[in-house]
Amino acid sequence: MDVGLIDMSLTGHQFTWERGRGTSEWIEVRLDRALTTDAWLTVFPAARLYNLEGSESDHSPLLLIPKRYDRSQNCTHFRFENAWLSEPMCLEVVKDSWEENSKSDIQEKVKLCGEKLLVWGKEITGDFAKRIRECKVELKQWRGRRDTQAVQNYKEMKKKLFLILDQREIFWRQRSKQLWLQSGDQNSKYFHAMANTRRRVNQITKLQNEEGEWRDWGNGLADWEKVIDCVPGKITAEQNCELLKEISEDEVKEALFQMHPDKSPGPDGMTPAFYQKHWAIVGTDVVSMVKDFFE
Repeated sequence: MDVGLIDMSLTGHQFTWERGRGTSEWIEVRLDRALTTDAWLTVFPAARLYNLEGSESDHSPLLLIPKRYDRSQNCTHFRFENAWLSEPMCLEVVKDSWEENSKSDIQEKVKLCGEKLLVWGKEITGDFAKRIRECKVELKQWRGRRDTQAVQNYKEMKKKLFLILDQREIFWRQRSKQLWLQSGDQNSKYFHAMANTRRRVNQITKLQNEEGEWRDWGNGLADWEKVIDCVPGKITAEQNCELLKEISEDEVKEALFQMHPDKSPGPDGMTPAFYQKHWAIVGTDVVSMVKDFFE
């Protein structure tokens, strides 16, 4: 029977009960759990469930810490919203920005384009609830009337409502990373829950160094270069030779269009969908940048 409960992931040792330690019949099982709902995780998206382990009982005590995200520590970065692509004006904003800054390099073009899109896009993805509510009020106003203008207004407002609903779905789908689901099925609530789950699972609060010491963001973890140095190399000499071959324009385009449109944006905040949709405008600069990088 599905009651909509979610089994929280456990931080620490993954088993909560044991018997026969040190014997041939030693077993460990996770018997103890914490169950939550989507609504609760929406209120406490940064909640953590810890296995405290040390106990005289066969069962390990669990500690559930309900925690909200500390938004004061988060830096707000520009992110291209794929929901903007359903608006014809998006293409015009990108085109105008690219033409106005034709003499700049691609990094500057992307930065300035992002600034314009951010200002323009606030009206599109800023408050879905408000926009949907306004559309429904308009629909209610025109629904009972039979004159030609009222019928036309009703059709236009209904079309606008469906567009906003699609944009909302794309907005949350982009964050949920449930790439196997197709847009158009109005899965916004599911996407919202998956986005919260993904953010909670992917959040790194602390790492253990070689000396066994735990480092958090206030004590050494922010030094990302040292963290990256611990990652072993995986590229062989033969593979490196292949990677150093001259890059062609078709190869760059093919690599870009193989990416899923909803994949995470790069440091510039632009998703693969941005470059795919506006390839006729930005393609030449992208190819030049890639070639310059490998040269």
